[in-house]
Amino acid sequence: MIVLQKLINSSHNILATVTQDIKKGKRNKEKKTPVGVFSELNSIDTYYPEDLSSPTFLDKLKSYNPDFIVVFSYGKILPSQILEIPKIGSLNIHCSLLPKWRGASPIQRAIENDDQMTGLSFFLMSEELDKGNLIATHEMIINDFHNTKTLQIELANIAGNMIVDIISNFTSDVSSISQNDSKATYANKIMKSEARISWNNKCRDIFCKVRAFIEWPVVETTILDEIVKIYDVTYKICNDSHNIGDVINLTNDYLSIRALDGIIFIRKLQLPGGKPITPRDLKNSNSTFSKNIKQISEK
Repeated sequence: MIVLQKLINSSHNILATVTQDIKKGKRNKEKKTPVGVFSELNSIDTYYPEDLSSPTFLDKLKSYNPDFIVVFSYGKILPSQILEIPKIGSLNIHCSLLPKWRGASPIQRAIENDDQMTGLSFFLMSEELDKGNLIATHEMIINDFHNTKTLQIELANIAGNMIVDIISNFTSDVSSISQNDSKATYANKIMKSEARISWNNKCRDIFCKVRAFIEWPVVETTILDEIVKIYDVTYKICNDSHNIGDVINLTNDYLSIRALDGIIFIRKLQLPGGKPITPRDLKNSNSTFSKNIKQISEK
């Protein structure tokens, strides 16, 4: 929505917004995307197509006779019939430094992979996935305080600050650079099964995965035979006399667990059927799980 807001505030005329199709929520109630709702509130023609190749939908897009199509985090590959519509070109904003992390989940894969650098790529769209010629890039350092949610927001803000000038200087013969396919890596779609971690993993790997999967599917593991989701951790690389997977301590600030090469300090977690809680909440709980944790940590 940040990029869309910047375009709305600019001198450019936003003809229409296309977003993911409407899903069914609780009690079969229609659930529109946040971008769709935002677009409608700003009185922009808004479409939620199930089939991007539908002749009716394509005719509607053609009727706008647009100069550009701008795509950001749409999540679907556009058919050639759409890419041929704009008079000047179709521009995609991708959250990686292409050709690294082409595909569906570039932010998550960069954090999971413990990359030190990421950024934005503005490229001319083609039918092949994220392979178009680059017209602009922006580099950004990934810090340990970043997770998928915060990094997405920062990159969106940067994209919003860049997009107006890029479009203003965009012509059909804009200068572009082809990508080096030999250096390409792919950010495959995240599967729910990937969220499962073992305490036999290294601390840094657990730390990165928790940050990468904070929105979905959320890292989960087993603590005292309970499946627990984990939202926030820190860690310390050290030797420790506890066995891997042992509960070490519970304080108001963290629940500590022995991992392969050190200690993981959990700062936010979720028990089955419950809401995300802090270690202080867990310590103040009278649940069987809490009692067992406190009994161990007090030894």
